[in-house]
Amino acid sequence: MNSPILLTDDKHGLPEPAVHPEVQLAPTPTYAMEAKLIRVSAGSFRFEVRDLHFRRGRHTAIIGPNGAGKTTLIEALLGFRQAHLEEAQILGVAAPRFLQSTRHRQRLGVQLQRVEYEDSSNVREILDLHLALYGKQDPQVAQALDIEALRKLPYRALSRGQKQRLDLFVALAHHPELAVLDEPFTGLDRAYIERVAHLLRYDLAGLTIIMICHSEEELDAASDVVWVCNGGVEYRGDKESLKNRLVGAFHAYLQLDDVDQVNAIYHQLQRESATLRLSMPSRNEISVYGTQELEPSIRRLIGNVAFQHCEFGPTHYRDMLHLCAQGELDA
Repeated sequence: MNSPILLTDDKHGLPEPAVHPEVQLAPTPTYAMEAKLIRVSAGSFRFEVRDLHFRRGRHTAIIGPNGAGKTTLIEALLGFRQAHLEEAQILGVAAPRFLQSTRHRQRLGVQLQRVEYEDSSNVREILDLHLALYGKQDPQVAQALDIEALRKLPYRALSRGQKQRLDLFVALAHHPELAVLDEPFTGLDRAYIERVAHLLRYDLAGLTIIMICHSEEELDAASDVVWVCNGGVEYRGDKESLKNRLVGAFHAYLQLDDVDQVNAIYHQLQRESATLRLSMPSRNEISVYGTQELEPSIRRLIGNVAFQHCEFGPTHYRDMLHLCAQGELDA
């Protein structure tokens, strides 16, 4: 079973010393996970991030193109990937010390895409092991993921979606201080996506959650984002600020038969101060994002030009997610 965070014992098997009642405890750290430097080199792949931190008590989505380093970032911080780390901490504890300590690892929950259990295992054994390690299993989490329906099944018989439900249960059922999730909605059908989304947004709202995100539903559950692209991190901060920076509040799609007229409108929109992002998907199409002040200009165009097709309205987080998945920087 590839799950060292769950199963590795403390060095020498000795319990860690208890904190004396008279000793003043350190204040709760501001950041759940942080590092002064993360550097990974593997063949031609290079990834480097400086001064990265994830705010405690927030749900952070890690977004970006495939192969940009999203999983690499998480695996480096969790000790699953060889990396050069400087001043890396998890929940206020130096990362190497945290990951070597059973007591500290009980504060963490992890769901990764490539974790597998032995084919000879059954779900009941995995659930019993989780309970023995953490001493707690939230019935709300079990109900949302319908875990009892899986209890009697052998692990090898589980579908992809059922494995995902089991992995999410193992990561979340003990209410960790920090949960790290890798595309938590992958493989789930619509009903379970809605259940898990509700679980993350409401029932587990107080947890610190870091999740690699590929879907709009996952992004909806987050308050902060980390945008990974071009071998590093392009943005870290609250979700709304990145949306405003990249796609603003208004989007329009325009299609005309007359190519010359398309070019004229394109150059007109380029001069608009409210335009944030402008592109021509084809010779006959224009896509424009901007602030709300762009809407009157688009309405005037629609009133004066015979468009073959046009759409306009408010932007959505899926617009931002799509753009970030392409790895584009500001124009």
